[in-house]
Amino acid sequence: MISIYDNLARVMYDEERNVEYSPLSCMNDDSIAERIKSEGAIPCIYAINATQKLNSDIALDFRRVLEQRLIEFLIPYDIAKEEILSQNNDYLCAPDGETQIFYERPFLETQVLINECVELTYEKKDTGVIVLRENANAHKDHYSSCSYASTFATLLEKDLFSDLQEFEVGVFVD
Repeated sequence: MISIYDNLARVMYDEERNVEYSPLSCMNDDSIAERIKSEGAIPCIYAINATQKLNSDIALDFRRVLEQRLIEFLIPYDIAKEEILSQNNDYLCAPDGETQIFYERPFLETQVLINECVELTYEKKDTGVIVLRENANAHKDHYSSCSYASTFATLLEKDLFSDLQEFEVGVFVD
């Protein structure tokens, strides 16, 4: 994965779109950020060095987020096709299947995520760490992406609330 970071840390040029993309840098790990120095790099990559303990903490936090309904998923594809896509002229008048898939994909990917989560099994180790496993020939890529993003959102939320606590709250009465 570090090779992906190395590519993102450099100016990239997309010949097909004729667009130059600014370099990005790591916002939370100085040793990774120091790997490649690019002037004007935007610090927006959050690096995660996954350990069994961290993955366990992420799984527990993701479960909390789901139980507290702090995240909403898209509606199922079948319902979206009836209620949303059937009202979208760009979808209905799409010149080819590739364009239609563009509109369907978010709903299909959400369904894959949900199916992955449902199919995961977990084992609680003697240390208290939870290990999630996918079944044979299955993946947990969508789960990993969503749970890691959820954890990042949780960290941002904690950071925001910690900043608010720096200010004294008081009641002012005339």
